[in-house]
Amino acid sequence: MSPKIARQIIQIGLVVSANWQVVLPVRADNLPADADIPEEVLRAEIITEARSPIDGKPLSAADFAELVVTTRLQLERDNASVAINNPKIKETLFLLRLRGFLRSVGVPIR
Repeated sequence: MSPKIARQIIQIGLVVSANWQVVLPVRADNLPADADIPEEVLRAEIITEARSPIDGKPLSAADFAELVVTTRLQLERDNASVAINNPKIKETLFLLRLRGFLRSVGVPIR
């Protein structure tokens, strides 16, 4: 057999094997079961019961939302007062901003 014919047989075999999945039907075994709830639905599900992260007591959705908001506001207020009053934090923030600026300009900093 000549090398040209052998090369053509190999090429035909590669093309047929590469496109074989197009010919085969999709098996239903690979599909998710009907009982499975899609992740998109689970993410959009509304939680109506919650537990307090502080003491573990059951809370309604409104109480939990109020607790989250008040806790977030307290943390922001506390962190802001600490950052304003601490000169070491001010210096560190300045140096981080300076480093980010120098990197954006193209100065190589480790």
